[in-house]
Amino acid sequence: MSDALMIWLALSTFLVLLMQAGFACYEAGMVRRKNSVNVAIKNVADLGTSIFLYLLIGFSVMFGPSWNGVLGMGASPMLSDDPPLILTALFQAMFCGTAITIVSGAVSERTTFRGYLLLAVAMTLLVYPITGHWVWAEGGWLAEMGFFDFAGSTAVHAVGGAIALAAVILIGPRLGRFETERSAEPVPGTAGGGRIDSDNLAVSALGAFLLMFGWFGFNSGGATDFETQVPLILVNTAIGGAVGIVVILLLGWVMGRKAGAVDILTGMLGGLVGITAGCEVLPPLGAVALGALGGLVAVWGTHLLARLRLDDPVGAIPVHLFAGVVGTALLPLFAYEHKIPPQVDGRLDWLGVQVLGTLTVSVFAFCIAWVVIRVTDPLVGFRVSPEDERIGLNVAEHGAGTAMLDLLNQLAAQGVKGDFSNPVTVERESEAGYIAAFYNQVRERFVSEAERSNALLEEAAFLANHDPLTGLKNRRAFVAAANTDISDLNRYGGDDCLIMIDLDHFKAINDCHGHDVGDEVLVELAHRLRRVARETDVIARLGGEEFGIIVGRATLDQGLISARRFLTAINKEPFALSVGPLAVTASLGVASLAQHTTFDAALKAADEALYAAKRGGRNRVCAAPAADGHLAPEVIQAD
Repeated sequence: MSDALMIWLALSTFLVLLMQAGFACYEAGMVRRKNSVNVAIKNVADLGTSIFLYLLIGFSVMFGPSWNGVLGMGASPMLSDDPPLILTALFQAMFCGTAITIVSGAVSERTTFRGYLLLAVAMTLLVYPITGHWVWAEGGWLAEMGFFDFAGSTAVHAVGGAIALAAVILIGPRLGRFETERSAEPVPGTAGGGRIDSDNLAVSALGAFLLMFGWFGFNSGGATDFETQVPLILVNTAIGGAVGIVVILLLGWVMGRKAGAVDILTGMLGGLVGITAGCEVLPPLGAVALGALGGLVAVWGTHLLARLRLDDPVGAIPVHLFAGVVGTALLPLFAYEHKIPPQVDGRLDWLGVQVLGTLTVSVFAFCIAWVVIRVTDPLVGFRVSPEDERIGLNVAEHGAGTAMLDLLNQLAAQGVKGDFSNPVTVERESEAGYIAAFYNQVRERFVSEAERSNALLEEAAFLANHDPLTGLKNRRAFVAAANTDISDLNRYGGDDCLIMIDLDHFKAINDCHGHDVGDEVLVELAHRLRRVARETDVIARLGGEEFGIIVGRATLDQGLISARRFLTAINKEPFALSVGPLAVTASLGVASLAQHTTFDAALKAADEALYAAKRGGRNRVCAAPAADGHLAPEVIQAD
């Protein structure tokens, strides 16, 4: 190997390594933020795993002396002191890392970290080096047949895409992608499922640019003639990516719809994959054809997967598997005539070899991945729990807490408890902090309005059962209490008394001093009645200057004694009013509730006793009529 080729191979190795950064950005932007760290760390972890295992074992299996054209058997390059060999092995290790990273995006947001790493190990040891031996190694059975894949449309991209397809089928879609949480039916109005938006397509666009930049080294690093091969490879690579973009833009224009950002990025990558196999044997116009086909197939494939209910968040399967298969299989139709391999008999024969090789490699990779996942799933568990998937793999798999997650946890806790009294607290100078500040403003307004509403409800409830002037129970509440009392007496026995109170000459007070002074009299009267009454007694203002009291567990005689205390409290000393002291008296009527089956009957009896007291000269207590209709003989006058 010449010095120029070694320098170019080293530079290409660095460019292919840069593709890992492109994959990390592309995938992290396509998934939701709660899983972006997980996606990035998987790209780092699979790179280290693949480089180490490939240099230790994989390269010798791929390029060692062939055993029946199936696999190589040789010494590890880590034991070699041949610089060109070691550098070639490192370049190929970067290819292996690229193939594995393809799987990362396809199974993102619901796959365990340990399960993915196990799949990466299996791919590095069991799939990539064996299929690579078939395609690229001297003596490989596909290479001997004339199968051509210069930079890996099949050997790298279709292999990664096929493994991703097996994993996506077995692991299943993300929660909510094709089903609601309460129903197994597809979400209405979607192409086969629920829409899950990407977090940051700008970062994905940056990743696509890094991928295209690294692709120049990916496609040209294996060149053996710098002057004749590399220029054509670089041009065809640029054409493939560019045409992949243009064809999607034209498709949107022809169909009268906007070209989506994801479709444009997908078309670009599909075009790059489509020309990778033939970048060294295609004329520029041939690169245009395969780049366009690769872009169209990749975009069409994303919609096909959605209809088939296969969840690939980054479009890895259509980009790498579909475009890789098409770009490899149709290569003979567009290649230079003088580039037809000597092992085949013309373009048609070459086309058959390409189709056979592409399908064989893809099916083999798919089957091995299927078996590995099926066998090892009970041991490692490829699918995360629903709870981990909901909180995000950044936290569930790596413990990478965020201010946004802290905020969501606090909001969830408040929602569960129904307690919004305390504000949420997160880091202030962050996006979550701004959301928290806005939420706290809304929460404060909500709490204030809730307190105001509760106060109004409490006031309304109080007014529904109380007199607004005196604060005593109103007629409605008093009647309800009396009816309950009579029902209990009828059922369990005993006796209670009803006392009716009416102020004497109250109209004269209003006429002489005004209604404000009359209200003062009523308020003072209520105060004196409360001071004398027991806790179990029920006091109410029934209307105007008329008041009622239920004295619990009292016979008629005991009720008369209680009435005497109330009358004494009223007339013992003048009322202190704004117009000066004023002597106030009242007439009281007492009735036994036990002698009546309804409150109306008891009220009528107490009223009759009250008016008897009025007729007898006022400022006195009179008992209700006896059962024969005559007034009770006991009439208590004021002192």
